[in-house]
Amino acid sequence: MSSCLPGSMDKSLRGYFRSLPDADDMLFPMYTVDADLVMQMTRVEPHEELKARGEVIPFSNRMGIAAFVSHQWAGRKHPDPDFRQFKTLQDTLRRFMKGDGSISLDYVTESLVPTAKPLPTKEFQAQPLYIWYDYFSVPQLEKREAYATDQSDGSNQAKAINSIPTYVAKCRFFLAICPVIDCPLEGKVISPTSWAERGWCRVERSARELSPDNMWILVQSSTTAELVGTTWSFLTGAVGEGDFTVEEDRKRLGPVMRKIVLKKLLSCLRSGDMPGYRRQLNLQSVHLRGLETDLVEDLLPYTNDATRLHKDPIVANFLHQNALRKVGKADSAGFFPLHYAAISGDPEVIQALLLSRANPNKRTKRDEPLLGYPPFASAMDLAVFYSHNAAARHLIAAKARVHGGIQSAFFWAAAGNNVEGIRLLVNAGGNPWKWNVWGHTALEAATGYGRMAALEEFVAQGEGVPGGPRSLSLALWGSCSCRGGSAKVVNRLLEFKADMDFQVDLPRDFGHPVARLLFGAKALQHQLGTKTMLTAVCYHFHGITPLIAAMRSSQYEAAAALIAAGARLDIRNGRGWAAADFAAGREIPDFLQQGLQGNRAECQRVSQLALPDGYVEAYIGAADARQSQTSSLHAVEDNVEVSL
Repeated sequence: MSSCLPGSMDKSLRGYFRSLPDADDMLFPMYTVDADLVMQMTRVEPHEELKARGEVIPFSNRMGIAAFVSHQWAGRKHPDPDFRQFKTLQDTLRRFMKGDGSISLDYVTESLVPTAKPLPTKEFQAQPLYIWYDYFSVPQLEKREAYATDQSDGSNQAKAINSIPTYVAKCRFFLAICPVIDCPLEGKVISPTSWAERGWCRVERSARELSPDNMWILVQSSTTAELVGTTWSFLTGAVGEGDFTVEEDRKRLGPVMRKIVLKKLLSCLRSGDMPGYRRQLNLQSVHLRGLETDLVEDLLPYTNDATRLHKDPIVANFLHQNALRKVGKADSAGFFPLHYAAISGDPEVIQALLLSRANPNKRTKRDEPLLGYPPFASAMDLAVFYSHNAAARHLIAAKARVHGGIQSAFFWAAAGNNVEGIRLLVNAGGNPWKWNVWGHTALEAATGYGRMAALEEFVAQGEGVPGGPRSLSLALWGSCSCRGGSAKVVNRLLEFKADMDFQVDLPRDFGHPVARLLFGAKALQHQLGTKTMLTAVCYHFHGITPLIAAMRSSQYEAAAALIAAGARLDIRNGRGWAAADFAAGREIPDFLQQGLQGNRAECQRVSQLALPDGYVEAYIGAADARQSQTSSLHAVEDNVEVSL
């Protein structure tokens, strides 16, 4: 059997991979409910009750198509005690199953993934649709002492949980239901941001993004849904670094995530997608970070050729397992071996490649849309993005440059929330405030993705922010335009004296001629009738305020925080639109409706509730509603102040 070559594979080797058993394991049937029945529900009942009535049934492909629903639980014992989140699901399904048109790409996917297309809603209507939803698809009423994923007691619940990656793979659609909902008795606000921080939700999302159909639908309200097709649309973190209610689950999820990674690697090898295989082989150090499991190793069988690839056995093994031939040659995707090593972050491999004369300043020749890499990324960029700081130290010692390409390594460290990486880059002589080619700083990258630790570090490094209020105000606008619009980020930037009513001036704030040309072209497309998420962003860009940006992007927690802080409601952008105009025709939370009408009290309550050290009043009406649906909660007295 010969060794596989970059970009190609020997027929016998491809046949070998096709002969390997699939990593799929369905340990428990995939129970689903007909979408028509889901839309008729008035409360969310557990699996056992629906099964007794014959309403939840095992799914098979001959029945039609399935949709996997990912969501954050609003209560401790019940996923949706007030039926608010589930109603968003119902209304969304009605719109998809009965309406015309398409689900638009989110604007980052539209920008980075040129092959991505909107999803026509008729695809939901072509065949009978069935819904997988954890509370009615997974057994709930077992009396167990073991942890969720522990099958040692024969639990069907554990078997179903361990089958989630297989369920995701079998589903045609993946819906993340993430409306902003205040949960006063739980002391929290749930939102897209909090969903992304949950460890279990990260498992589900990872299973989808590592499946053949990686795109998924982010539902922020019944009227706001976007198709996501690149990780940079919604940066989160590793499963093992997510939030778990039961800490033991973190320890036991390692084998589940390893299975997801192995399935993806085998899929790439079977199809001959060697660049995809290399990316995922090296990314597993990120996917499996914080979990108790071993990396997938030695997938490519050894041959006599393997030992002759390089005199250094570390380099030879790395080249062989990545199906590469030479240290100094890029593959068909435009990545050099050192780039893949930087993604993996193994300092021993990095050091060995550098000693073998790998150039630390070589940059990628092409972009990688699904992972969100722009062209001209360096090994340093990739290392600090994934918090591989030991690898970054070796690169710095080899005189890797901090600045260069489209943006400096500081932008990558900011997006990765890598505080230690930022400090390493500063100590290497880098300037954390150097603009990228569009005229923006890494601080805006940090706030745009809600990276609180990076935000604090940049301010500390600057002993104040160069550019003063304007830089901070642009950072506030960025947080409300991208995915960083949490009450925590908004309030912290306001504490740093960002201007909550700052208006973006396109010529002043995006002075690069190419940027202005692109904005102008997209705005014109919108004006002429080509209306997408990206063209809408560009059309409404000039004169936009943080509040208008939050309303346009449906980041309602940020909008509440700004209204609570006193943001002006009367300011209009260059197109004459005020914040309230972006609520027209949309479903928005009651607290925001009141806030846009000038009654800020509810926005203040919700904004405080969203902060980790906030205080809120829990009213007896809310308590009664929750008490009626779950016995685990206790009634509260009127006007009780609850410390969060």
